[in-house]
Amino acid sequence: MVRRVFAIVFAMFALSNFALADGHVKRIISTGTTGLGNDIVYPEGKAKVTAFEFTVPVGGPVTPHSHSFPVLIIMQEGEATITYEDGQVQVYRAGEAFIEDVGIIHSSENTGTVTLRALVVAIGVQGQNILTPAQ
Repeated sequence: MVRRVFAIVFAMFALSNFALADGHVKRIISTGTTGLGNDIVYPEGKAKVTAFEFTVPVGGPVTPHSHSFPVLIIMQEGEATITYEDGQVQVYRAGEAFIEDVGIIHSSENTGTVTLRALVVAIGVQGQNILTPAQ
């Protein structure tokens, strides 16, 4: 059910952007895997999609946390260095996009020279938190 709702919402968004862009579509991301290379897994339940802009000042950390469902991050400005619980480190810069893993604790820091600004789209379920701080 969540997959079907997401597919419909995505198709509506893609078609409306196509019409508004005078026939030009710039693909940002198309993937079935997360930033760590794991398969994207959708949760069961009533779908809820949330989108917001996220900013972090230069040098600012983001508290260690995990996600209950897939989260798409589209980097607009700056640079994010993400450290995962197993020690892996990924760096993402403006113009890049990735999907956060479900249930994997990670922290991040703005390691760029400008305020980090990202569009975040949480493809979730009503009643579940977008993120859960690590214990």
